[in-house]
Amino acid sequence: MRKDNWDIPGNNILSSPIKQPDYASCCSQCQATSGCIAFTYSPLSQRCSLKKSMGTGGNATGDSISGYYFYPLRGSSIDIHPNAQWQQDGITVAGGNGKGNSLNQFSLPWGLYVDDDETIYVADYENHRIMKWGSGATSGQVVAGGNGKGNGDNQLSYPYDVIVDKERDYLIICDSLNKRVVRWPRLDGTSGETIISNIGCWGLTMDEYGSLYVVDDDNNAVRRYKIGDAEGTVVAGGNGRGNLLNQFNGPRYVFVDRHYSVYVCERNNNRTMKWAEGEKLGIIVAGSAESGNDLRQLAIPKGVVVDQFDTVYVVDDGNNRIMRWPKAATEGSIIIGGNNIGSGSNQLSGPVGLSFDRHGNLYVVDWGNDRVQKFQIT
Repeated sequence: MRKDNWDIPGNNILSSPIKQPDYASCCSQCQATSGCIAFTYSPLSQRCSLKKSMGTGGNATGDSISGYYFYPLRGSSIDIHPNAQWQQDGITVAGGNGKGNSLNQFSLPWGLYVDDDETIYVADYENHRIMKWGSGATSGQVVAGGNGKGNGDNQLSYPYDVIVDKERDYLIICDSLNKRVVRWPRLDGTSGETIISNIGCWGLTMDEYGSLYVVDDDNNAVRRYKIGDAEGTVVAGGNGRGNLLNQFNGPRYVFVDRHYSVYVCERNNNRTMKWAEGEKLGIIVAGSAESGNDLRQLAIPKGVVVDQFDTVYVVDDGNNRIMRWPKAATEGSIIIGGNNIGSGSNQLSGPVGLSFDRHGNLYVVDWGNDRVQKFQIT
């Protein structure tokens, strides 16, 4: 993404800018530099400054051009090979120390977000908090909530999901029992603010324009909120509870691809739906009407991610497995789990949240085991 007449201050990777002949060359330098997600280029001085984050600020200026990379939230910042495989034994990267409220524990975790540096943010449902786990950490830290169940500005009540608004440096949280969406400063935030009220929020995502997509379970819809929009627009569902192609029944998590198509997993219809931008009907891209465990079926699907080939990766909660469904496929394949319910490294127990990191490793919130498992790409 390019933004003319704009400078991104600070967050520099290098101690001083490098010289590049044009904007495209500066962009290429960022692509070739580990950890670079944004850059500022000055055409007059040919100074190229590489950035490790967007931060919260920016300066209007006539002598700079800023560029940054947009990767769909819970998507992969690299393209996934169509025949990619993952190690079947997962590594516990968060939790896994029994159910509890200590900093190394969860109590029924749900949604997660994986940042560029493999930092993990998890909605710790029964502890009414959002936890942050750095790469390699043995315990997490509370970054939102954690002040008991409640509806105060410094409290959460059974959060279902969390994402990061990188450009503005906020956490965005589904605060389910309070029926609100909360924005919370990512760095040293002690309280949040309600940005959407009276909504049965389950899942969240955001596009590169800053528009927020919210699963509204109460109304069986996905609503899009553009910046400054208080009401939102229904972009999927919203036609009552049912199993028709213009309806949802128990929508859970949502993904938006680079073409602004909306993908939603439906708990009660045992399917994943795709709604192309502007369409009034969705199409089934994974699962069928009947719950089951053969390769044509899903049972209580939850998390969903879609790659550059429109391949759908879906959490098949009721079957304790992760499935991959290529575009237009009538059946999927098991890529993780499916080894009965359990706590072994190759087993899952009620998986819910799903994400990739920038290397293509796969992360799963293993709800029944109160842990997050990482499955490395091979």
